[in-house]
Amino acid sequence: MLPLHAPALDIADIIKQAKLGRARKEAQIDCCAVFAAALYDVLTARGVRCEIFCAKNEGLWTHSVVSVSGRYFDSMGEFSSDIYRKRARIRPSLDSFIDYVQDVREGVFEADFVEMHAFFVEKLNEVLCSGAPCGSEANQDRPECAQRP
Repeated sequence: MLPLHAPALDIADIIKQAKLGRARKEAQIDCCAVFAAALYDVLTARGVRCEIFCAKNEGLWTHSVVSVSGRYFDSMGEFSSDIYRKRARIRPSLDSFIDYVQDVREGVFEADFVEMHAFFVEKLNEVLCSGAPCGSEANQDRPECAQRP
C-alpha cells in the first residue's frame, strides 16, 4: 500500500525546479494530460499515493491535474480555483467554478506524445535525484535514484 501523504516532497517546488510550466509554455498548452501522466508516474514510482483528475470549468475547458493529499498540481505548480483565477486574470466580480472529476492514468494522453512524456519524466526525476540523471554514478548511493523509475 502506498503512503497517503508525501511529507518529504515539496511537489510544487519540484515542478518549479524542473522548469516545465513557467519556463516552458508547451507544458501548459494542449499538453496538460501528458504532464499529469508524467508527474503521476514519477510520484507513484517513489511510493507517493496520487490520482489524476480532470478539472472542468463550467464546460468551457478541461485541464488534467494530479491530486496528492488533497492538493492539485499541474506543470506550473499547485492548482486551485484561486490560483487559476489569478493565472487567468479573472476579475473578482465574476463567478467561476471548477469541478474536479477523477480520471484514470491509462490512456490519458495520445500515443503521439510519448516522447514528450519521457522528457517530462526525465526532468522531474533529475530534480528528485539532485540534478543528476537517474541511474548515473552520482546517484548510486540513493536507492530511489540508482535506477530509472
